[in-house]
Amino acid sequence: MSKSRSVKIGIFVVLLIVLAVFYFSINPATSKYMPRCVFLVLTGFKCPGCGSQRVIHSLLHGNVVDALRYNAFFVVAIPVIVLYLLNDYTKLLPRKVDDVITHHYTIAAIGIVVVLWWVLRNVFDW
Repeated sequence: MSKSRSVKIGIFVVLLIVLAVFYFSINPATSKYMPRCVFLVLTGFKCPGCGSQRVIHSLLHGNVVDALRYNAFFVVAIPVIVLYLLNDYTKLLPRKVDDVITHHYTIAAIGIVVVLWWVLRNVFDW
């Protein structure tokens, strides 16, 4: 493994740890210092990511039920997000996996699912 690759992996791990400690310590649901969703504030509609900060806080505290209530889609999407970040910053995934997850059909499918979640969560108030 090259030195630059090791550095990238180290930065990735340190960043994840720092973010985990931060979101474990601060409850976004009650903190006045955490940013609010600009889209929600301006339109009154939830964006696909609304509740994601509360999801992370809840999951770090082991409260999966609350996390699912805040944003079920984000809970399911976390492994996919981590996979993409890991692949993008470290290139540790095999070439075949990289080819599949970066294929334009895969990206389009993810985009369609995100838009469907966006519409459905506002229609059904999820």
